[in-house]
Amino acid sequence: MSKKTAHGTSGRHRTWSIVSNALTREMVEKFVDTHPHDLVHGGIHDRDPGTETHGHIFYRSKTQRTAEAIQRKFPVPVIVRPFIVHPGEPGTDRGKFAMARGARYNTHEHPDQQALGKARYGDDEMIATPGWDWRAEVDALNGREGVDPERPARLTVIERLSKRVLAGELTARDVHRINAKIYLAKGPSHWSRLEHTAAEWKRQEAEETARRIYEERRQAEETDRAERIRLAAEQAERDEQSKAEREAAEKTEREEEAHKMAEEQATRQAALEAEQSTPEYQEYAAAEKTERERDDLIDMIAMWNDVKGLRSARSSHASNCAAALGLTSSEYMREDGKLTHLGAVLVYAEAVLDVAPDDANVQEIMPEIRSDIDSHRQAVSSVGRQLAGPELHAAEGNKSAFDKALQLRETYSGYPDLVGVPSPRADIKKVWRDQLLAVS
Repeated sequence: MSKKTAHGTSGRHRTWSIVSNALTREMVEKFVDTHPHDLVHGGIHDRDPGTETHGHIFYRSKTQRTAEAIQRKFPVPVIVRPFIVHPGEPGTDRGKFAMARGARYNTHEHPDQQALGKARYGDDEMIATPGWDWRAEVDALNGREGVDPERPARLTVIERLSKRVLAGELTARDVHRINAKIYLAKGPSHWSRLEHTAAEWKRQEAEETARRIYEERRQAEETDRAERIRLAAEQAERDEQSKAEREAAEKTEREEEAHKMAEEQATRQAALEAEQSTPEYQEYAAAEKTERERDDLIDMIAMWNDVKGLRSARSSHASNCAAALGLTSSEYMREDGKLTHLGAVLVYAEAVLDVAPDDANVQEIMPEIRSDIDSHRQAVSSVGRQLAGPELHAAEGNKSAFDKALQLRETYSGYPDLVGVPSPRADIKKVWRDQLLAVS
């Protein structure tokens, strides 16, 4: 609601009507507490059909006030109008019962208010200035005017017109045309609310009819659906039985196929074992193992001496090391210039184990060398995993982790046919990542 008062209500007065949809009971109570020397009667109307919840206060001040001054006393917008009701009161009685009329309006106890269908509010729901016996004044006003709150007002014409509006037979405009006096006496909002209620009832009846039709259709569809479900269930049962029979046949077929494959696998395994048990195969396997150990030792010699490059470069380096040690006979060097297995063992023993060829006992040092070979194979196959941890912490800014990652890359980079070194993480800061890329 706007804070502006209606036209013609400005000026200074003593008695006021204050109303707002935003008023709360706490606001009314605070207003009463802050005006202990004035008369205040207020309530919250939250049960009136067709009307939003609103607060209504009647206020009589001992001094003259303006609407604007009263509006400033509330934290929410309120409509403030002078309240000087004195219907038929002569002379000195004019306005004398204004506050009693306001209190009676707040309770909605007057038969006229009840005839409009408004809720009846109890005295305990009202908020009034302490020490003011407003109930006694309202009862005295009722007695003066012959009003019995328990007896409905005789509004036969109004009731008849109201019923016809509620029945949808008349509109608010029809009421104005039939009896303008009654229309104006009750006010346009009264007839508009009745017309709105009639339209709402009509809408509800239409909804009920539509709901009933829908329910009948739904029940018919439900019956039809239940029959379809029954037929589908019977078909599903038949399909399930067929599926079970088909699966049983397929299972039998799979078991037979698996049994056949197991027999064939057993035959192949037996043939392989028979082949592997021959001297020729064992000689071949031993030669393969020896050749692989020779290649690993050549790689290990190159990596120990930090000689980068492909297998050919590593092999040349190992051969040069053997020549420097005097291991040039056919026992140590093949005709193609590459080391024999024994030559690779002796060069590795001298380079890594610090055992001179003349002092080397191959049978004694081979267990240690084969252990080194196993460690070498594990290392070159796990470079990615070795780098993952340090580079993760390097991405978090850990300098020690970066140094470790850099050292690992320097160790394993430069052997493209032997070690696959992944690219550094993209989230490592640029200056560190550039260094890691430079050694990769």
